[in-house]
Formats: sequence, C-alpha cells, structure tokens
Amino acid sequence: MVEVSTIPAPAYRKLTRMKRGVGTMTQLWLGSDHLLHVSSTGYTESYRRFYLRDIQTMLIVYTGRRIYLAATLIGLMLLCIVIANAAGGGLIGFGIVVVLFVALLIWNHLLGAGCKVVVVSAVQQASLSSLCRLPKTRRILAELKPLIEAAQAEHLAVAVVPGEAGSARESGDARSSYITSASVPPPLPPS
Repeated sequence: MVEVSTIPAPAYRKLTRMKRGVGTMTQLWLGSDHLLHVSSTGYTESYRRFYLRDIQTMLIVYTGRRIYLAATLIGLMLLCIVIANAAGGGLIGFGIVVVLFVALLIWNHLLGAGCKVVVVSAVQQASLSSLCRLPKTRRILAELKPLIEAAQAEHLAVAVVPGEAGSARESGDARSSYITSASVPPPLPPS
C-alpha cells in the first residue's frame, strides 16, 4: 500500500477587501512567508507572490485620489442640482441631492488621502493596487514590518560554531561568505 503524503495548503489571511477598479478587482493576502496579490478581471485571475525575505522596500507614493474624487462628486452634485431645479424639484429635490452628495464627500474624506504602494525586490518592482488609501496602507505596513524583518533576519542569520569560526575562514568554506548585515539595494533606473 502506497502512502500519499499530503502537503498542507498554506494558510492565508486576508489583508485587504476586494478593491474594485475599472475592469479589475484586486486583493492582498498574507501567507506564512509571502504576500499574495490577487488580480481578477472576472474571467481570469493572476497571482503575484512576494516573499517576505526578498522585499527590499515598500514605497508609499501619495496620489490625488481623494481630491479628484471630491472634485468629481462636487461636479456631479452641481449637475444634479441643475437638473432638479430644471425639473421643478424645488427645495425638497435640492435638499435630497445636497444631503446625498455631502454624505459621499464626508465618506471620501474619512477614507484618507490617496496613495499607491510599490514593492521593490531584487528582481521586480510591482504596484499593489489594493492599497490605495493612506490610513489602511499605514496600518497594513505596520503589521508587515516586523514580519519582513523577522523573515530577513532568519534568512541572513549565520550559524557559526565558535571553535570553527577561524578554520572556516582559512579553508575558504562557502558557509563563511554569508552576508551578516542587510545589503543596500541598487539604485532605481531613471524613468
């Protein structure tokens, strides 16, 4: 009888809700040793895995998302007020439109400033589109920072037995050539 070894599926924890964009939906998940960025169009799904030990930096770039959305909402509010006034909606129509759009403007403001997150590793730079508001991004990055540092410290740790440290260097053993401190990533190419 042949025993089938079962490899346990990695346990994932959802970091962000499904962010819907124009034609795409994205979500960020945390695995035991990596981040998983899921992008879906409704027909296809693509997955990008970022190992915590390979992440060199996570950049937060501020965007004008909150301002652009507020300007769009104000423009739509004014258009709806003009239409309600032309249709004879009067004070009640004006009040309904204003209350609805003011609630949307407050909600947009409370979500926080817009941002874009770029993950830089040794082999790639990728944008995490599921992180698009600053308060949520800061909260998630504060949660990820100790996990990334622990994964990188574990990856860079050198197990050297005190009595063999000198003989390993002299004999040119490959184990003695591990990097003991974090290396500086190369500069980004000009855009």
